[in-house]
Amino acid sequence: MRFPKPLRDPLAHLVVSAVTDPTSAAPLWAFRHFCHLALRFPDGSVPIRTLESPLPRPPWLAGSPVGEALRGISLLAPVSDGRLALAPPFARYLPAVAAQVEAYWAAAEAFAEQGRPRRAGVARALECGAALYNAHLYFETHELLEEIWVEQPRGRDRIILQGIIQAAVGLYHFQHENWRGGIRVLGYGLSKAAAGRPVFYGLAMDSFHDGLAGCRLAAPAGLAGDRVAFPWEAVPPMRFGEGGDAL
Repeated sequence: MRFPKPLRDPLAHLVVSAVTDPTSAAPLWAFRHFCHLALRFPDGSVPIRTLESPLPRPPWLAGSPVGEALRGISLLAPVSDGRLALAPPFARYLPAVAAQVEAYWAAAEAFAEQGRPRRAGVARALECGAALYNAHLYFETHELLEEIWVEQPRGRDRIILQGIIQAAVGLYHFQHENWRGGIRVLGYGLSKAAAGRPVFYGLAMDSFHDGLAGCRLAAPAGLAGDRVAFPWEAVPPMRFGEGGDAL
């Protein structure tokens, strides 16, 4: 489902923050718990006292109790009788939000449990972005990588990062059947990302670039009305080798 921007962007921020620093994933963890409970109530609201009950947490997750972790999430609003719900403009999206948050948590948890040493700068951002991209969270990949892209001076790294970001945006458009826009943006991305071949901060760019080029060639089937023909199984992963060396 395509969410409105005021819902989509804060949602994406939850998983971007969790993947960037897995020890600070408490808001995503708490919001997931809220969604589980909200689906059980006919009106989608949860008693705050229920949210404040102790809840087992992964050993790698530090932070505050559920109730405290939820306080900074702007998507939630108090309702009568000490209950909490999605803010009124977003209440109708609760089932889809819960499903999206489940996908977010799966990506964040898997990444945290890898126990891989975190690198720095662009290399770290790519490693974190790959955790989202490989979970098919393409808009969220864009959001995470854009934060490091804007910090880069003009030059090769900035151009290649923009290409990877645009490639993710192209796939996001394909997910929502915007084939024309996806073909265009993915093309821009491929032309920029090609400068990173064969390896960009440990990312194997040859297979990444060539696989996406093949997907772009397959996308016109969507324009022709064959919406099931796009080869999602052929979308290449972002792959790294041990110590950041490309596989």
